[in-house]
Amino acid sequence: MIKSGKTAAGSQRWKCTSCRASSTAPRTDQAVLATFTTFLSYLLGKLSQAEISGNTGRGLRRRWAWCWTIPTPPIQITGEVYDQVFIDGIYLPYNWCLLIAHNGQHVLARQWCHRENAPAYTALLAKIPAPDLVTTDGHGGALKALKTLWPDVPVQRCLIHVHRNNLRDLTSRPNTLAGKALLALSQRLLTVSTKDEAAIWVKLLIEINTQYADYFKERTRAKDVPAHQRRGNRQWWYTHGRDRRVYRRLASLHAKGHLFAFLDFDTPRHRTTNPVESFNARLRALTVAHRGLCEPHMIAMIDWYCYTHSQFPQTPRNILTGWEKTGRPGWQVIPQKKTPPPATTDGPEQYGTALTAEEGLWQRQGWAGRSK
Repeated sequence: MIKSGKTAAGSQRWKCTSCRASSTAPRTDQAVLATFTTFLSYLLGKLSQAEISGNTGRGLRRRWAWCWTIPTPPIQITGEVYDQVFIDGIYLPYNWCLLIAHNGQHVLARQWCHRENAPAYTALLAKIPAPDLVTTDGHGGALKALKTLWPDVPVQRCLIHVHRNNLRDLTSRPNTLAGKALLALSQRLLTVSTKDEAAIWVKLLIEINTQYADYFKERTRAKDVPAHQRRGNRQWWYTHGRDRRVYRRLASLHAKGHLFAFLDFDTPRHRTTNPVESFNARLRALTVAHRGLCEPHMIAMIDWYCYTHSQFPQTPRNILTGWEKTGRPGWQVIPQKKTPPPATTDGPEQYGTALTAEEGLWQRQGWAGRSK
C-alpha cells in the first residue's frame, strides 16, 4: 500500500501496488483516543454535555458510554520525602468522604471512606513516606493516625482552624476582659511569622494565665442557681467555661509544639491547610457543575480529577494502551458499601398495629350495649 492523495473529505487515500485498487484506512485508534479525550475534558471541566455537543448531549452519552468502564490508574508513589504534606477530608454526595494528602502542588494519595476516623487516615498515610512536616486541621482521627504511623514527624495545626475554634467559644465580641484578651491573642496568632514573634506571643499567653488564673478556676454550684439554669445532673461547672476552654486549647497546642512547628526550618513552611483546602474547593465546585451524576459516575469523576492532578499522570493515549494490554478490566466502586445485616425474628414480638385482647380491643361477641 502506498499513499495516493486524499479524498474530498481530507482522509488519506491508499493504493494497492498489486491490483491498483484504492481505499481509505480509517484509524479507529485515533477515533477512540479522540472520544476518550473529549470524555476527560467534559469530566474535568465545567461545561455541560449540551454545551459541548450543541444539542441535548444524547449522542455524546451514547458515544462515550464505554469510557465509564475504564478504571482510574493508581497514583504513582515516587518514594520522595516531601518538605510538607497537607492532609484533609471532604464530604461528598452519596454519604462519601474523601481523604487527600497534598504537597501544595500535587495530590500524593487519596482514600475513600464513609467518615473521617483513625483507620481511614492510617490507610491514607501508609501510602506515602513520612515527610519533614505534616499540617492538619486537628481532626482527632488524623492526630491518632499520625501518632501511630509518624510519631517522630512534627505536626503543624492549621492556625486558621485554631482561630475559628476560638471564635466559636469567644464570639467576635466577647463581654469579659479575659475573653477580649484571648480574642486579641488568637488574632495575633495569625500574624506570627518569626521565632521572635512566636516568643512574644508565648509571653502574652503566660501573662494572661498569670492575670486570670483564679478567674479560670471559678466554679458555679448547682445548688446556688435556679433550677432552669442548672446543667442536667452536674453538681458544679466552671463559671467561665468558654474562656477557660480557649486558654487551655492554646496552652495545650503550644505545649505539644503544634502551633509554631512551621518555624523550625531554615525556610518557614505553611502555617495553614490552605493548599489542600483550595483543592477541595475546586473538587466541590466540580461536583456542583456535574450535579445529578449517579453514584458510580460521581466517584469515577472524583478519581479522575485527583489522578490528573497527581505528580506524574499518564497521557490519555498511554492510559488507553495500558487498558488494552490488561484485557480491558472493568471499573469497580472501592470500597464497597456495607450492607446492613438482615433483620432477625428472634426475641420478643415488637410493637405493631394489630389488635390484641390485652388492650381490650379484641373482636367482641354477644350483647355490648347497656342492660338497662
